[in-house]
Amino acid sequence: AGGSNPCQDIEDHDCRCPQGHRCGDDTCQYCRKVPECAEGEELTRMGETDFVFKCKPCGVGTYSDVKNGWCRNWTDCDRFGFVTLRRGNSTHNSKC
Repeated sequence: AGGSNPCQDIEDHDCRCPQGHRCGDDTCQYCRKVPECAEGEELTRMGETDFVFKCKPCGVGTYSDVKNGWCRNWTDCDRFGFVTLRRGNSTHNSKC
């Protein structure tokens, strides 16, 4: 981790960057620091060749209850035969 040599036999070259950083381009010629995302957000990569990383809010129907987490779908209580007691929001899952 954090070395400048390519990772052998691994397609995801983010292992070349130190913790808290990601490859800044497809060939991982350099690393970029990524922001810390709050609860209710997830990291997103923008750009085709020169990447920029930003936190974006979880979309409707999804939540993230931890820092630097990924947005996950709310539990569909009705699908499992339960009543929805509390609808989810960007930081909490639905409560059945």
